[in-house]
Amino acid sequence: MTTDTILDLPEMPPIETAVPAAEPPKRGRGRPRKNPEDKAPTQRTSAARKPTAASLEKRLGASMTTVGTLVAIASPADGMVMLEGIPALASALTKLAEENPAVRSNLERALTAGAWSGVVAATLPIVLGIMANHGAVPKNIAAMLGVPGSSESPGATA
Repeated sequence: MTTDTILDLPEMPPIETAVPAAEPPKRGRGRPRKNPEDKAPTQRTSAARKPTAASLEKRLGASMTTVGTLVAIASPADGMVMLEGIPALASALTKLAEENPAVRSNLERALTAGAWSGVVAATLPIVLGIMANHGAVPKNIAAMLGVPGSSESPGATA
């Protein structure tokens, strides 16, 4: 055999061998550190507006009036004393809350009882009205609720 009989094969392109890229350095544990030069610092802002002092005083007064009304059912004299003192107490608590953030925080937490407080507040006048119709609520409290006194109610017991 001679070299003339060998088939002329096309020449194969050379195989390129790429140098493997250096692996990125391994990260440490935890969150990567932020570069303070990357962006301006963000300020946290509250989506909801803070209630005003007048709003706090009004909400405190309403909440304490509800309690005073319940107290008046058990003891009309005590309930009336409480109801008469509520405006001054609500005003004093509001002034204290303006000076002391911890007091304000606790008052706000006490006033925000969630969805159940709305259900109780909506149910309470109905229950008290029915109780007044049956003479279970003193006449002065029934008058505050706009319900006729126990002697005028058709289903009242004497």
